Amino acid sequence: MNQETNTGGLDRFRLVGALLVAAIHTSPLTCISAEADFFLTRILARVAVPFFLMVTGQFVLPRVLEPGKRAGRRLLRYLVRTGALYLACMLLYLPLGIYAGHYKDLSAAKILRMLVWDGTFYHLWYFPACMLGMALLYLLSRRLGLRSITLACGVLYLLGLSGDSYYGLTQYLPPLRSLCDLGFHVWSYTRNGLFMAPLFLLMGAHMGKCLCLNGSTPPEESSPRQFPALQRISTRPLALAAGLALSLAGMAGEAFLLRNLESLRHDSMYLLLVPVMYCLYGLLLCADCPPCPRLRRISTLVYILHPAVIVAVRVCARLPRLLPLMEQSLLHFLAVCLLSLAAAWLLTGLRDLRRKQANHYGYTDEC
Repeated sequence: MNQETNTGGLDRFRLVGALLVAAIHTSPLTCISAEADFFLTRILARVAVPFFLMVTGQFVLPRVLEPGKRAGRRLLRYLVRTGALYLACMLLYLPLGIYAGHYKDLSAAKILRMLVWDGTFYHLWYFPACMLGMALLYLLSRRLGLRSITLACGVLYLLGLSGDSYYGLTQYLPPLRSLCDLGFHVWSYTRNGLFMAPLFLLMGAHMGKCLCLNGSTPPEESSPRQFPALQRISTRPLALAAGLALSLAGMAGEAFLLRNLESLRHDSMYLLLVPVMYCLYGLLLCADCPPCPRLRRISTLVYILHPAVIVAVRVCARLPRLLPLMEQSLLHFLAVCLLSLAAAWLLTGLRDLRRKQANHYGYTDEC
C-alpha cells in the first residue's frame, strides 16, 4: 500500500456502509413513507457493497495483478483468509438458517449455488463474491492488459444489469431474456462475483493508486502496465462533490423510473451506480482525517452480526412492553444498530485487552 494514501475517510465510511446494509434488511422508513424507504434502502444504501468491494480492490488487488508467481501466492493467501472468515460466518448462522427453514430440500446443486453465489445466509453472499471476483481478475490479468480487463468488467456489469434492475426491459430482447433466465438456473441474483464484483474491485485498485493524501499522483512505485498515467483522476473535492450530487440524483431518477416500468427483478445494480461510486470514493480518499483501525474491525463485526441481532430484537419484541419495536420500523432499525454496535465494540475491546495483556507478559497473537 502507498503510505501517502489517506484511509481515514474510508475507515469512517466503513461504519456508515455497515449501517446502510442493516437498513436494507430492516426497511426503517416504512412507518413514515414507502417512497422514502425505497430511496434510503434501494437507492442510497446500494452504495455500501460497492464501497466495500472498492476498499478490497484498493488494498488487495494491485499486488494480485502484478506479474510473476508471487501474485498467485498472494491471491491464494487472500482466498484462504477470506474463505476461513466465510466458513466461520457459515457456522455462526447455521442454527438460524436451520430454524428459518433455509436448508430444506437441499440438493447438491442447491448447496453449490448457496456456497458459490448466494451465500448460506442472506448477507453472506459478499464473501464468495469477493473471492470469485478476485480470482477472475487474476486470471484475466494473466492474458489481458488493463484496458481489456476494464472492458471485460464493464461488459459483465452490463450483463448483470440485465438480470437485475433492467430485467423487465429484456422482454424486448428475447435472446438476452433467454440468456438471463438460463443463468438463473445457476444463481439467484446477478449481484455476485461474476457480474458485480470485478468492476468495483478494479475501480478501487485504480482510484487507490491514483488519489493520494496530497492530491498528487503517486510516485513511480505504481506499475505503468497496471496504472498508466492517462488513468489519473481529478482530486478536486468540489468537482467530486458536484459529480456525486448529480450522479446520485440521476441514479434516484433511474431507480424510480425502472420501478414504475416494473423492470426491477432486484435493485442492487444501476447504470449510474458506477459514477456515484467514482465520486463518492474519490471524496473519501480526499478526506483529511486520521486512520482508525478499530473502526474497521467494528464495521466488519456490525456487518457480520446485524442479522443475528435482527432475529434477537424480533424475539424480544414479542414481549408486550417491547411490541413498539416491531410496530415502528425506525425504532426497530435503531435497536438493531445500537445492539450491533455495542456487540462489535465489546468484542473489539476484549480483543485489544487480550493483546495488551499478551504484550505485557511477553507474548503476542500476531500471525
